[in-house]
Order: sequence, then C-alpha cells, then structure tokens
Amino acid sequence: MRIGSFLALLTLGALAQAQPLPEPKDGKLTIPLTLSPTALPKPLSRYYLTPQYKEMQPGNRVPSYMKAYMEQAAFFSKDPAAERENWNLMKLKELPLDKIKMSGCTKGRPLADVDEGSRMLSSDWQIWFQIRRDGLGMLLPEVQKMRELASVLKVRMRYEIASQDFEKAAYTARTFFGLVQAFETHPTTIGALVGIAIEGICLNAIEELIQQQGCPNLYWSLTEIPADAFNMRIPIQGEKFLIEPYFGALMNAKGELPDADVKQVIRQYDGLTRNGDEKQIKAFQHFTELAKDANKVAEARAYLVQTGTKPELVKLFSALQVVVTKDVRRYEVDLDDIMSLYGLPISDAGKRSAELEAMWKGDKERRLSEMLPYAYKARQAQVRLQQRVAYLRVIEAIRLHAFDNAGKLPASLKEIKSPIPPDPVTGEAFVYSVKDGVATLTGGNSNPGQANTNRVYEIRIRK
Repeated sequence: MRIGSFLALLTLGALAQAQPLPEPKDGKLTIPLTLSPTALPKPLSRYYLTPQYKEMQPGNRVPSYMKAYMEQAAFFSKDPAAERENWNLMKLKELPLDKIKMSGCTKGRPLADVDEGSRMLSSDWQIWFQIRRDGLGMLLPEVQKMRELASVLKVRMRYEIASQDFEKAAYTARTFFGLVQAFETHPTTIGALVGIAIEGICLNAIEELIQQQGCPNLYWSLTEIPADAFNMRIPIQGEKFLIEPYFGALMNAKGELPDADVKQVIRQYDGLTRNGDEKQIKAFQHFTELAKDANKVAEARAYLVQTGTKPELVKLFSALQVVVTKDVRRYEVDLDDIMSLYGLPISDAGKRSAELEAMWKGDKERRLSEMLPYAYKARQAQVRLQQRVAYLRVIEAIRLHAFDNAGKLPASLKEIKSPIPPDPVTGEAFVYSVKDGVATLTGGNSNPGQANTNRVYEIRIRK
C-alpha cells in the first residue's frame, strides 16, 4: 500500500484497533481486574519489559524481522493466521495450549528471528532513498508484515501466561518492545501509528499477566519503560520529505519553469490522490482556473514574497507556476504548524488543532493540505499509550500496597508508598476511590466523546 492511499484510509477511520475492545457502556469502558497481592521479583532484572543492553548484539533489527518470513509461507498463510487471531480473542483459560504448542508459535522459527532482531542495537528501514524518490507514492509492504509478527507474539505471550511461565512472558514482552522501538525510526506517521498499535497489543497481554496468581509485581519493570512510551522524533521529521519528489522543482525553483512541466507535476498529484470521487474537482482544473484570475495570481506573488522568496525571483514565475508554488508553500507552513502539536500537552494540542482546523475550514484554495499527516490523531494515540503504561504502574502500586498491608486496598493513592505517576492526559492525579471492597481508577479521556478511550478500572483484591 502507498502512503497516499494509507492516508486516505485513515480519513475513513480504517486503521484497525490493536484488538477488539470490550463493549463500552454509559460513555465509558469499564475493565474489571482481580489482583493477587504479590511481592516484587528478586532479581528484578529477569522481569524487565524492555530489551536490556546485556542481551543486545550489533546488527539491524529490520532485516531480522523480515527473515522471519523466509520459508514460512505455510505458517503465515490465511487459515493458520485466522486460527491465531481466534486464539487471541479467547479467554486465557480457554486457550488450547497443546494445539498452540504444536503450531510453531512457542519456540523455533519464525519467532526466534524476531527475538534475535529485537535484541539488535540499531533499526534501519533502508528507505532513505525511496522516501526521497517516491514520497507519498512510496510502498510500505514491510509495515503490515510487522503487524502479523505482533499477532504471533501475542499468541506466544498469552500461552506463556496461561502456562504460568511468567519469566518467559516477560522475555516475550521485551521482544514486543524491541519491535516497537524499531518503528521509532520509521520516517512516517503511518509507521509510528503501527508501532503504537503493536505496543498496545503488548500492554493488553501485560494487563492479563498481572492478574494471574503468582505473577511477581511489575511496578518497577513498568517504571523502566521510557516516559514518552513511543518516541515520535524521526516519524515527524520524515513527513517533511513526502511531497518533495512531486513538488521539489517548484520548491527549489531558481527561475521560470515551463508550464508544461508544472502541468505534469499537477497531473502526477491528481493521480496520487484520486479516491473515486468523480465530483471532486481535480487539482489540474483548480490550478489552471486560478492562474486565469489576475487577482489570485497577484495574491500568490505577494504571499511568496512574504514567506521568504526574493521579489525579483517571484517576478520570473508564470501565473500557473506562482499559484501552484503558493499552495506548496502553504503546505510547508501548515505542516510546521501541525507538527508543533507533538511538543504540547494533549489538552493544549487539542486546542491548537481546533484553531488550525477552524482557520483552514472552507478554504478551497488549499489543495495540498489534504495530504497533511494526522498529527493530532497520532499525538492522541501516543498519549493514550503513555496513559496505559501509567495506569499499569498505578495498578501495580496498588497491588504492592495490598501485599504490604494484609491484602487491603489503599483508601487513597496518597497512602501508597511507591511514587504514583500523574495522568498523562490531564497532567493531574488519577481519580481513585474505594467502595464496598472495590477500587475505581480512572483518568482523562485522550479522545473526548469516545467511550472506548474513556477507561475505568474496577479493582478487586483476590482473597
């Protein structure tokens, strides 16, 4: 699938959830947890959840992940893949452990390659040249492949949890997080969203893990996960390359370009963004009509001068070149504006995103901006991930408190000795209460108005 096509699907909400969620009710997603008070593991290092330097080796993770597919056509074929998805939807106690053991999911290839890859020191997707050459038209087949590996990893981790082999489950969690870290170097927002989705799959399994009797307390293991949960730096910067293969000649023009060359650029863009909507006015028609309007042409020349192009250079541009170049320049400005959302707390990012959308709404002259990355949605996904890690830390702190206090729930989070993280969504303390032996833990909603992101944990201590 090409980046441009993927972005169109995102508009339609086609990026799948990591797994089906419980049915929300009354505007919230209630998740019941039954926990056993358990001590911290000793040594703790056996239960770290992210790859540790002592187990790392030189090498590039990505080729090792792709190696997992070699001579594995039968394993990754339709029917076995569907069976694995079905296993991932079962309750732990329903898992056919003997069948899973015989399926190739628990040892040997292909997951041995994934284990090895997740413990390599670098991640290079080797698309440096392709992204500069193909931009929005670049194919990303490897991204979907990684999601398949995540599904297999989840089968193995849930098998290990159901088998009460908690140390091996922690090992698989480290493999998961190594896979996620590889996506931190993928130079697209799409790669980042897939990496975040994979980490969500792992956290679902960890949520099951901590509910098992005998599972060591993972408070400090969760604390060791980096605070940002997923580093967006490279995906953000990679987005700035995506239109250059199409509009680079206009962005870097040192004089007048032949109208035939400008028209060819616009036709390529129309081919990239076609979505089957016959009523949509094509960019070619849009720009050629603008070029006939002397006032629009004058406005375009003035805008280019205001944004840094020398007046004597702008005078050389044809009418068609100048109106198209203005739209390209506005795309660059708009991209800078939305990329600033990643540096803001989610509440401020939401306000800023709304301001930008209000400013752009109804501006039919902005054509390239339809290809801007969904920065606010990606920021929400990142914060949602941060919140899930923080929730798990609080839950494990509650479990540790219960261990130290004869199985009693804390009356408030202030009673807990372990440091309690703030809610990444609100920046304030999580909301916690206890009634009739059941603790309720909740926080802000990263996606206001969406019930499935409004988590409420109901926590009981196993007697």
